[in-house]
Amino acid sequence: MSYILEALKKSDAERKRGEVPTLGDAPQAPSADNASGSKPWVWILAGGFGAVALAGVATMTLMDGEDALQAEAPQPAPAQVEQVEQVAQVAQTQPEQAPEPTPEPAPEPEQQVEAQPEPVIAEPAPEPAPMSAPQEVRVLKTQTPPEPKVETQVPAISEPVTVAAAPPPVNKVAAPKPSPKPKPKASARKALPKLRNAAAYVDRAWGSMDKGLYAQAIDDLDRAVELEPNFADAWFAHGWANEKNGDERAAVQDYSRTIDAKPDHAFALFSRGFLNLYGGNARGAVVDFVRTQGVATDDSLRLYSRLWLYLSRSRAGQNAREGLKEDATRESLAVWPGPLVLHFIGALDEGGVVTAVENGPEAGLKERRATGYFFLGISKLEHKNTPRARTYFEKALATGAVEFRQYDAARRELERLDR
Repeated sequence: MSYILEALKKSDAERKRGEVPTLGDAPQAPSADNASGSKPWVWILAGGFGAVALAGVATMTLMDGEDALQAEAPQPAPAQVEQVEQVAQVAQTQPEQAPEPTPEPAPEPEQQVEAQPEPVIAEPAPEPAPMSAPQEVRVLKTQTPPEPKVETQVPAISEPVTVAAAPPPVNKVAAPKPSPKPKPKASARKALPKLRNAAAYVDRAWGSMDKGLYAQAIDDLDRAVELEPNFADAWFAHGWANEKNGDERAAVQDYSRTIDAKPDHAFALFSRGFLNLYGGNARGAVVDFVRTQGVATDDSLRLYSRLWLYLSRSRAGQNAREGLKEDATRESLAVWPGPLVLHFIGALDEGGVVTAVENGPEAGLKERRATGYFFLGISKLEHKNTPRARTYFEKALATGAVEFRQYDAARRELERLDR
């Protein structure tokens, strides 16, 4: 009986571990190979009647074997007897839990058991999550633009630096590129970076004026004169910007500040004389043009100042012709605008001036037409030939030479005729 008790012990241990076989398992007879407690003895625990029958057989064997079996198998301990009784009770109660045993339901528990590993199927679902996270990180990394390129793309300082920063050429009589109508121009201001000195602000202001941004140029020139209050070139550029922006009174004051800082500034004297003349101050214009011809170092500018002095004296009621004759004796009239001086002192007729305008070098044709036709119009006004004067003024405007003072003056003369 020792092997039966041993089997019961092992069967009880397997039952506690959940290894109780199903009712459908077929029982096997004990053998020498499985007497040590292999799984074929577990069926004793599952079938109640089988366990009782075996117990009866074992009891009869013990009674017949008398002392021989008792010598071979010692009496079980009380704990073992209790385990046998518990097993018997379990075997008796199990048939009540399954009242309708059928051969077909046997696979159902196995299907239910096999259907239980649903969490195993759900476990691969989280695996894409770690894969998606790195993909998102890669996208973010590729979308972030390199910041240094954005910072290096910001250099707007190179834009204002232009070649036009230098004073206007002497043969143009004044600062470069005036507009045909000196009316205030709405120019969009934008925040510009600070510069190192006043000269840099003046350079950038001339660049802005070339684009017609006069208000923006005034902002730069304000900074320039703050840094250097006696900077003559900054005050002259400030006056030119105000003049082109339509504020001629402020421009006259700026030119005066320029002359105060540099008394021999020929362009400031000429520009102030021009505004005085068309502003109704002909006597002031006479003074300015006299001073201009006294300080001008260029022959062309000096001759232009003598022509404008002639017009200012004429408008001021002075003897303009005699003054021009006296001035002409000290000049070489072979260069332009010498033919115009000769015309006003009576040494060259209208046809001679037109020939000098059209037959001169191609390089200066635009300048000769703008200045020559303007002064021919002034000459016709002196002779009371208004229609002919209008024709010449219109021809001067047709040249489109806005960089010359005579272009702006032709427009002003036409406005006077239309009043």
